[in-house]
Amino acid sequence: MTTDQALARIRLGEPRDAVRLLHRRVAAVSATGGRVPALRLRQARRELRPWRREAWAADLDEHLMDVLGA
Repeated sequence: MTTDQALARIRLGEPRDAVRLLHRRVAAVSATGGRVPALRLRQARRELRPWRREAWAADLDEHLMDVLGA
């Protein structure tokens, strides 16, 4: 559900708010190891591509690499 909220925020033009939600989701996906939540997280990250050079987006990528090795 958090990932859906993040996707909605991206589509509403609020990518930084989405990233805040996704940081929390990374920890939850790591704890549960669920494949579907991980795929949803990946989808949300793809939606953030237009902002990939922003520091806050890079922080999410780093978090994903540290926690999930993705």
